[in-house]
Amino acid sequence: MNRTLPENWIELQTAEDVAQAVTTHILQTADKAISEKGSFHLVTAGGSTPNRCYELLATQKSDWQNWHLYMGDERCYPADHSERNSVALQTHWLSKQTSIPQTQIHFMSTELGLEASAKEYNMVVESLFSSGECFDLCLLGMGEDGHTASLFPGHFYIENQYTVLEYQSPKPPSERLSLSFETLCNSQAVIKLITGKSKHDAVQQWLKGENLPVANVYGLKKTLTYLSSDVLSDNTGLA
Repeated sequence: MNRTLPENWIELQTAEDVAQAVTTHILQTADKAISEKGSFHLVTAGGSTPNRCYELLATQKSDWQNWHLYMGDERCYPADHSERNSVALQTHWLSKQTSIPQTQIHFMSTELGLEASAKEYNMVVESLFSSGECFDLCLLGMGEDGHTASLFPGHFYIENQYTVLEYQSPKPPSERLSLSFETLCNSQAVIKLITGKSKHDAVQQWLKGENLPVANVYGLKKTLTYLSSDVLSDNTGLA
């Protein structure tokens, strides 16, 4: 793995290595935030690698009573649909580790429809930010087209909004609710998790400076990108 990567890009051998490293980082960040201010606010992501992080978190110890969970995005499906990000969180983590108070788990109620769920989630975010808090850590995955959360390449999004209402997702379902770029960036730290050969082309576009959504989210203090080696094959052109 003798490649020259951008600053704060971390290449690990496998997706499991990425999940293990990120889980350790999440727990360390949580412990630090709770010791300093009594709470930890985490934005969760969908996808296979984040789901593995959630499985690992379910087996760990932390001061769970002081964790607060949020969603980067959600799909407009019935509440119990298997493709919901909230269902993945429940399946991989929250059904196994029940110490986080339910009032501190903030799912997006997209089963109510986009407009109603956006109004509800705007209040959640506004309540946090107006208290002087921001997110401590935001997890982000990346799609094969370079999208992150439900923010897609080539789509126009109104600025200065807490949430984005997506009516024309290029991937089903067409309707999704997402935190906006501005909201995601109001995180002390952002961690991007990118694994799998199918992400190779998008990463190459990103490295060449193309304006992909995943490239436009930064933490207030720290931004880290974890990649598995299969994303960065030997023909990447990197030294």
